[in-house]
Amino acid sequence: MTRRLIAPLLAAGLGPVGALPPGFEMNTFAEPFEVEYPAALTAAPEGVVYVSCDQNGSLDKKPDRGRVVACHDSDGDGKADRFVDFIPNVDSPRGGHFVGGTLFLVHPPYLAAYRDTTGDGVADRKEVLVDGFGFGLDYHRGADHTSNGCRMGIDGWIYVAVGDFGMPDAKGADGRVVTLHGGGVARVRPDGSELEVYSSNTRNICDVAMSPYLDGFTRDNTNDGKGWNIRVHHFTNGSEHGYPRLYKNFAEEAVKPLLDLGGGSGTGALYLHEPGMPEGYGEALFTCDWTTGKIYRHPLKPFEATFTAEEEVFMKLGRAVDMDVDGESQIYVCDWRNGKYTYAGPKVKVGMVHRIVPRGAKVEPWPAMDKASAGDLRRHLRHRSAVRRLEAQREILRRGKDQETAKALFATAKDGETPLYARVAAIFTFKQLYGADATPWLAELTEDATVREFALRAMTDRRGELEQVPAALYRKALQDANPRVRLQAVIGLGRLQDRAAAPELLKLAASAWRKAASLPKGEQFLIPHHSVRVLAEMQAVEACLAAVADPHLRAVALRALQMMHEPAVVDGLVRHLEKAPTDNALRLEVMPALARLFHREGRWDRKAWWGTRPDDRGPYFLVETWDATPKIKEALERSFSMLPASDHAGMLEIFAKNRIDVSKLDLGKQDPVMMALGAPTPDAGQIRVLTDAALDPARPWKARVDCFRALQRGAGKEVLRNQVGVLAKWLHEKGRADDAEQEISEFINAPALVLEVKRLHGLATRENDQMSRIAWRAVLTFAHSPLIKERFRENAMRLARDNPRETGFFLALADLKLSGFEEQIAAAIESDNDELIAAAERARKITSSGAAATGKKVAELDAREVARAAMEGKGDVALGKKLFTRQGCVACHAVSLDAVQKGPYLGSAGSKFTRDYLVESILDPAAVVSQGFQTYLLTTRDGATHMGFITAEADGTVELRNIAGIVTKLRTADIVSRQQQDLSMMPAGLAGSLSVGEFVAMVEYLASLKEE
Repeated sequence: MTRRLIAPLLAAGLGPVGALPPGFEMNTFAEPFEVEYPAALTAAPEGVVYVSCDQNGSLDKKPDRGRVVACHDSDGDGKADRFVDFIPNVDSPRGGHFVGGTLFLVHPPYLAAYRDTTGDGVADRKEVLVDGFGFGLDYHRGADHTSNGCRMGIDGWIYVAVGDFGMPDAKGADGRVVTLHGGGVARVRPDGSELEVYSSNTRNICDVAMSPYLDGFTRDNTNDGKGWNIRVHHFTNGSEHGYPRLYKNFAEEAVKPLLDLGGGSGTGALYLHEPGMPEGYGEALFTCDWTTGKIYRHPLKPFEATFTAEEEVFMKLGRAVDMDVDGESQIYVCDWRNGKYTYAGPKVKVGMVHRIVPRGAKVEPWPAMDKASAGDLRRHLRHRSAVRRLEAQREILRRGKDQETAKALFATAKDGETPLYARVAAIFTFKQLYGADATPWLAELTEDATVREFALRAMTDRRGELEQVPAALYRKALQDANPRVRLQAVIGLGRLQDRAAAPELLKLAASAWRKAASLPKGEQFLIPHHSVRVLAEMQAVEACLAAVADPHLRAVALRALQMMHEPAVVDGLVRHLEKAPTDNALRLEVMPALARLFHREGRWDRKAWWGTRPDDRGPYFLVETWDATPKIKEALERSFSMLPASDHAGMLEIFAKNRIDVSKLDLGKQDPVMMALGAPTPDAGQIRVLTDAALDPARPWKARVDCFRALQRGAGKEVLRNQVGVLAKWLHEKGRADDAEQEISEFINAPALVLEVKRLHGLATRENDQMSRIAWRAVLTFAHSPLIKERFRENAMRLARDNPRETGFFLALADLKLSGFEEQIAAAIESDNDELIAAAERARKITSSGAAATGKKVAELDAREVARAAMEGKGDVALGKKLFTRQGCVACHAVSLDAVQKGPYLGSAGSKFTRDYLVESILDPAAVVSQGFQTYLLTTRDGATHMGFITAEADGTVELRNIAGIVTKLRTADIVSRQQQDLSMMPAGLAGSLSVGEFVAMVEYLASLKEE
């Protein structure tokens, strides 16, 4: 079955463009084939729209498929009528920003500046600003998850969204080399100099929105079910956002997102600050989402040095990708409509660009900045339009230093009657013109509380211009009433490396430390986060060690010290423990810091750390011991022996979180459950301990589940019986039915269990009714699973057809709503066993009531007919849920964040994917392979080959899940080649045995899976 058969029908599922809020109107600006596959766009101030077109999408890797098209509206009717390939051939054009006659374009691994110097509309001059900005098409995932959009701020920095492949060794035009392990924001000057990391450890961000006040924002992407949802971030200089090292086990050490939103795929972002817009829209943050197809507006409310945020839908598209605005308040949005992850073919129309304008607004026409007088430029710098201010600034800077301009800029910066956005623009224009010479003037501006924050930021904005900056102003500003001023003081002291300020930084952070824990959801303090990071960056060892003695400062000091891998830090912490052997409170705080210092970050080989679900245990990407590890080990062992027994479990958990192998520590006699959980292969005694713990209702449910899942690592004949026994007990434990069903579903769909059919049948015939029920559910699932090889299916079906007389068999039939066993049911009803008769009659009633199971099968019908039924029909969600398990979908897909994550996460399928996407994913899996789950062929040193998708890669081991859902673990060192395959690991024809009604029910169930 090809996409060509069903695409025309499914394309309609995207629906029309949604209504705009009152006061806006919209029209189509450009469409295929003049513009297609629009990965991003940027609007020149006069209204020419530069669209990055990339037929590769995110997953193809073929060269010569990209271009940047300049779309001109020559007659002013709101629709492009002239199209010029501004850059006729460029691989992987991602986001760009057209400023001052230059297109700054990210096309990984490059950030380059393109100019048209001849006036023919085609770029004839290219200057590479950064080489190594992510990865190019030669990387095994192509340009996916590498560097994306960029935006110039009013400070003159170009802020670049770096995907979570990171920057291995990015080299600026001045020769400076910077590494970013993971995603984040990097920034660089317009000439390619002074490259630096601005914010770190996001996931796959596609854009950066910059406000007139230099706040950065983005909409981040999910990690497919492992707890990192769509997040709206606020970026500040030095912020650490936690992916993937911290968000799971050390979330308190990372900046929280402004919003945590569930499923989706964040793309473009824009901070709109333009005149003529309807009320509430002229100064607002907008973000785009490819999966939901929506553009959102985010009302922001200041809180401390950050914000709280909300989300509301601005408009609905097919696939919302990007948006920008020109200098006449015309908004442009691009839509990846009718497109997927790869090239769809030469005759398929993919993409569209829309133009949105405020209805009836009177906006000044765009002026010719290069012909404007000096006075006019200064007036433009004070304009309500952010686009106009930035363009005016670039022209002022191009013309160079001028005494009259300098005086006027400084006067604007000082003028309390001038709007703040204009004063900020004047400050940073002045700073860029005069560099270090601007410092005394900027210092004077710190006397004005309104612009103090921006004057402080400007003085330390460039690391090469710090010599004359007065640190005393920053130490004084730590006490400022305005938290945004205090934040800039902290950041500035870090850039100045002023260790003398360390005691004050400790006090500042501590003052908010305890309050932070009780803040409502959505609120946070940034100042403690930045203070700790600055203390660690400046290696304020002496001040922090001294602060450990003060209970009020201790938590802050230890948080900073655990980031400093210096022998002096370890020596100092050990001395604190030795000096106060009876102070258990001190011990409980110092030991976790030593546990963190036990390892350090290992060397990044620049090759493999990333996957859709990378190792998120933390606190490092790759742990390695170092010179001080033996001393730390001795200190932890000695201190552990001095802890009260009641503190042992908590400290063992801290050791485990920090990936310390407790089996190699001399900790005396410990809780047998904890030791069994930590055992790589539990022995017979530990299996019994884990089983008893899993059955213990007094234990927390999560702990019981952990014990049950640990059983699968055990060996021996009793393991399977114990697993079935635990599940049987759970199923009838009060209040645990839903939780038990999740684990039962995981268990009976474990592909490797098919090798245990004989033993399962033995349990089904010998054990109690509830254990028999679980065992029969597994056997019956294998008998119907299209994932299982035919000989295994036939064997399981033979057992089921052999007139079973176990009550558990009929309970399992009812659980699975399996029809086709009328003879077995009838035979059981004729028996003399009342319980068996009751179970058989119940099974008959449930399995015969499913009208959806009747009719022709999917495999017997044209794909278009099946797709139409699914798009137009309404299915039974409960039946769809049963079919999801019965068809083996759970072997590779989880629908709960608490379940073991395998293939693409579907717990938010209804909110993340459109109905047409779900239909096509089942009917034609190869057409819509989810990002991160491409099929790989791995070849090992012994010549063996293994095919599947990679589910995990950590600690030198790759986990590969094959077409049957079976996991194989391979040593990374043994893999000699990785080849990406075109086929999907989800087999075609999985739905072939379903009736149309059952197929619709399956789609309905998936569409019902939504997360708030």
